[in-house]
Amino acid sequence: MKLDALPVFRDLPADEIAYFRAQANPRQLAAGEVVFYQGDAVAALFVLAAGSCTVERDGVWRVTVSAPALLDPVATCGGLVHGEKVTAAADCELLAWPMELLSQSGNFAAAARRYLAAELQQAQDRLSVLEAPVHYQPTTAQPLPGPFLFNDVTMIFAFCDADLTPLRATLPDGVSLIRRPGRKRDSVLLALADFPNAYPEDDPGARFAYTETTVFVPVRFRRRIGFFVPYIYPSAWEPVVLGREIYGFPKRLGRTNLDLKHAALRVDGAQHLDLRWEGLETTDETRLVRALVDWMGLAGWGAALAFRAGEVLRSAMQLPPHRRVAVYNHKRILAPNATYDNPTYQVDCLTHAIFGVLRWYQVARMDDAQLDIHAGPLRGANMTLREAFRTQLDMRLSAGRVVRDYAAKTEGNQVD
Repeated sequence: MKLDALPVFRDLPADEIAYFRAQANPRQLAAGEVVFYQGDAVAALFVLAAGSCTVERDGVWRVTVSAPALLDPVATCGGLVHGEKVTAAADCELLAWPMELLSQSGNFAAAARRYLAAELQQAQDRLSVLEAPVHYQPTTAQPLPGPFLFNDVTMIFAFCDADLTPLRATLPDGVSLIRRPGRKRDSVLLALADFPNAYPEDDPGARFAYTETTVFVPVRFRRRIGFFVPYIYPSAWEPVVLGREIYGFPKRLGRTNLDLKHAALRVDGAQHLDLRWEGLETTDETRLVRALVDWMGLAGWGAALAFRAGEVLRSAMQLPPHRRVAVYNHKRILAPNATYDNPTYQVDCLTHAIFGVLRWYQVARMDDAQLDIHAGPLRGANMTLREAFRTQLDMRLSAGRVVRDYAAKTEGNQVD
């Protein structure tokens, strides 16, 4: 485990990180052993190096954290009593440093202050996002319909390989994962995004902002290829309401952070994933397209050349640069008489919509990118990163359409 990947430690000089690594006290815990209780005085800084721990506050479970992670870092760095009870959820390994040792380092004290300030700023920003008003139609309290526009989006595309056998059984009828020729593993696209300026196309005044991490998997429906969204984590309530009620996106709250060399997703207080890179190499859309088709198991160079030829033709004919990607979602709304043992659905359908790229501002390939999955539904998927890009663009999400109604046993018309 690398200490420089953890908050506080990552701000220390390399020689001091090496010193603290040498001074760490390792501790093995069996499942069920308590690390510390709520109300205990802080005597040491604990790092979860392997395994997982449950966190409780006032006797109520809050989250399960997985290694690597600092345990109760705010109370520890702030000199407070522990505000949480932490228990080993499975056999785990801890690293511990006495507070007396840490207090002798001026660099550590400064790093701890910066960490606390950053946590306070994030908490204030998070509260502001969650308290942002949701735009509804005034008389019916229904959400505003699409299409939706997204201006000046920062989006990271991470092309990954994974083992998605468990996911195959959950796909709606008629939708199948695309099997790449000659490959035994599946394709997963992670999109980590900052949407600073989103709004309905017909009501530009109803603007909202949020961050989001989306998991896309390439699928086939009928003769069409598109993407299915099994998991998606927006940071605010408005995209949750719009995504679930209109399109059927399986949205649940999460917090995506995008920094200069780091991006991360937290859900219910647990770190789900980290993406780090050393630098960015400016490139173009053609290079991004080649990475996409290579990832899907197609002939990358040939596809990229065909794409470039198409660009020349598009420019000569003065056609708009509108890239289109089909997205499918399984929209389900529980029936009024649904129960836990019998979850019947009033709405049960497959929806289809189009994501379009209106304009690229920047495309850059990440150098030495590294992806770590710590928790969540993808943790057991054996994810490996092939290539990642950081982009800036304008986007559009079309209105959706039902292409198959499972409740009525009918199929709608395909959207072109």
